[in-house]
Amino acid sequence: MRLHTENKLRETDDIKRQCGIFQGDSISPLLFFVCLISLTEQLNRLNTGYEEHTTTTKISHLLYMDNLKLVAKSEEELHKQRQTVETFSD
Repeated sequence: MRLHTENKLRETDDIKRQCGIFQGDSISPLLFFVCLISLTEQLNRLNTGYEEHTTTTKISHLLYMDNLKLVAKSEEELHKQRQTVETFSD
């Protein structure tokens, strides 16, 4: 790790992590949502999903705890959404 402090560069040996955030950890859902903000934006740009009858807002996906649910009106829309998620995940 490199750290710049007071015009000096401090460097440590590699820091090895042994595990990530455990499922059920109180910070896990927050990190999940923060990490998926850009995926949410990409899915919204597809303009797929179901439109609410009271507004023009379309619902294409749902995030809950550590789950992502895709919502589509047709197999074509679902395929586009799955491709977007796959590209994002890669």
